[in-house]
Amino acid sequence: MWKIRKGLILSAVLLSVWLSPLFCGSHAQAEAQYTISETDLTTLETSLTTLEQHSDSKQILLDKQSKQLSEAQEQLKIANEQIRKSQELNERTQNSLEKANQYLKEYEKKVERKIKIKTRQRNMWIVISVVAVGAAISRR
Repeated sequence: MWKIRKGLILSAVLLSVWLSPLFCGSHAQAEAQYTISETDLTTLETSLTTLEQHSDSKQILLDKQSKQLSEAQEQLKIANEQIRKSQELNERTQNSLEKANQYLKEYEKKVERKIKIKTRQRNMWIVISVVAVGAAISRR
């Protein structure tokens, strides 16, 4: 009985050692081999060629768009510079208009003052004329 038990134990140990690489994963596994037919290979080559053509056409398009973007950025830079110059010119024009408006207000005050002076002088000459005429009439 001891021999049977001993044999079973030995068999179980050997079996577990022999199966352990299957459960743990063996590092020495064979590579999987694939077979491919001629038509599949031709299809894959055609697909690869088509993909390369699409890639080339997309690269050309990307290059064109990149060039257009660079041109647009340059135009934007020029436009921004023109806007800045226009704003500076507008500011200078605004300052000139404010100064002109200030000079006109000062000139208007001077003219009003001269008109008041001329009106007083005219009224005084009228009074002097009326007094002179009245004096001339009263002497007669």
